[in-house]
Amino acid sequence: MLGLLGSIAAAMAQNTAKLRNGDLLFCCANMKTASSFSRSIVASTKGRGSNDINHVAIVCIERGATFIIEATGDKGVWMCPIDTFISRAPKADDGTPLLLHGRIKGDVDISTSIANAKSRIGLKYDRLFSNTDDEFYCSELVQKSFVDGKGGLIFEPIPMSFHDANGTILPYWTEYYAKRGLEVPEGKDGSNPAALSNHKRVKILGRIQKTIHN
Repeated sequence: MLGLLGSIAAAMAQNTAKLRNGDLLFCCANMKTASSFSRSIVASTKGRGSNDINHVAIVCIERGATFIIEATGDKGVWMCPIDTFISRAPKADDGTPLLLHGRIKGDVDISTSIANAKSRIGLKYDRLFSNTDDEFYCSELVQKSFVDGKGGLIFEPIPMSFHDANGTILPYWTEYYAKRGLEVPEGKDGSNPAALSNHKRVKILGRIQKTIHN
């Protein structure tokens, strides 16, 4: 048993060793088990290749330990160990996490960008996907945190998308906002994780190949 646990630990270390401070991890939904919320994000945005991307998080390495900074519905903006993040990530049918490893290319001030993200820890999740600074959704945290050496944003806001491939706003989003007495903010300034995965400054390095056994 100890030998098996040692092998698992070694595999986990190997699979996360190549992560760098400021890297991005993109979650891909398992469409068999995803919530209606996640499926609607996937249906109204287009991720890199055929990947059903519905979330993005930031890698933060401190004193040799790897953490994740992210904004989620149940935690708001928080920082957690990489293993906690992976245990919560969507899984394929065989238990493999559905995660893409991304890295920002070119001029980026990693230290300031990470500090920007950490300064938002403790804020609530932005369930309205609004362009404010008191609450954050996952890609908004990335979009507003990463800056270049001159302090300029690497990712500019883009028009938000709540429509399907035919340009029709999905019924899920119409109902979602109607319950809150609002219209769907189609085309308003914002961001989404799928668009970040497609950004010219982001290089997808591969998948995080770590199997989680519950």
